[in-house]
Amino acid sequence: MSIPTHYIKKRDLLHSERSTPAVLTATAREFMAAERYSDALDFFEKAKDLTGMNDIKQLALRTGDTFLLSRLDRFDRTLVTQEEWKKASALAIEQGRPSMAGFVVKKFPPPDAAQAQVVALPGSTPLSEN
Repeated sequence: MSIPTHYIKKRDLLHSERSTPAVLTATAREFMAAERYSDALDFFEKAKDLTGMNDIKQLALRTGDTFLLSRLDRFDRTLVTQEEWKKASALAIEQGRPSMAGFVVKKFPPPDAAQAQVVALPGSTPLSEN
């Protein structure tokens, strides 16, 4: 089987009631081989293939890809530890990808920065009439 090249065919395969977990996992593996990791993760998630998701996680940790980690975190908050987030962030900085590292800083702000944030309560700021 070859991976779908058109987004509609991909969507149809991903969301079809006839797509078995085995088909979804096989498709995900093909996406992995093609280095289309986000697409692979879509199929691993749909198949609930924890082995495949772990493969994506290990890849993300090796490359400092916080986007893939965030996708895993969205699926299950227990899949990525705070220490793994920090390691991925450090690697992203080392590789010259500050936006990947910046995501982690926003997710886990330093304690003093979190306290320094002033939160405006609803109704406490004047509305602009301009």
